[in-house]
Amino acid sequence: MKVLILGLPRTGTQSLADALIQLGISPVYHMREVGINNHQDFWIRAIEDHIPPFSPSEQTKITTTPWTREQWDAILAPYEAVSDFPPALFPTALAAAYPDCPIILSTRSFESWAASMRDTLVHGFVNRDRGKRSPMEGLAAAYHSACWGDDFERNGRGYWERHHAEVRALREGGRRFLEFCPGDGWAPLCEFLGVDVPEGVPFPRSDDWVEYKKRVERERREGKVE
Repeated sequence: MKVLILGLPRTGTQSLADALIQLGISPVYHMREVGINNHQDFWIRAIEDHIPPFSPSEQTKITTTPWTREQWDAILAPYEAVSDFPPALFPTALAAAYPDCPIILSTRSFESWAASMRDTLVHGFVNRDRGKRSPMEGLAAAYHSACWGDDFERNGRGYWERHHAEVRALREGGRRFLEFCPGDGWAPLCEFLGVDVPEGVPFPRSDDWVEYKKRVERERREGKVE
């Protein structure tokens, strides 16, 4: 493991993952890896072991002893970086398991993030076809329950604020840390990683949500549903 991207979904995590790959940091564990490798149960267990039942007034992250590096390495060992959901749910635990890895917090304004979430992950889960269960549905249900108690409009801002505070606290003690916004481009990322800016290569502008929806529909057509 070389880099931990710990920003929330819909903050440019796919573009950052693709940028790392272009810079030679590869493979990167991103949401798309979950379904491809059938890792849903692993991440559901991680949520159960690290995140307490939702309470808007008393939401702490760690309820049991955080997993060891060996436990995370059960699926993450082949990867040189993580990005997006589900790894971003566990910033403190992953930072402890991989203490030498620099941390990148991808972020944007709450308002733009919330609007993007409403149009994608929240909309997709709330309006899912309950008669056709996706292989990712169990993990999605655990995610929406743990983060905002299945009520994004009421509790989404609180989760966003807690998450950013938790990740920013990780820079204490001299941890290498970069806060990165969509549109920042190659320069701050390459300076942070100590590599040259790729000449003549535009910074990736990726959105895996479109491909995810296509994959789910394909799985449904092929009968790969629960």
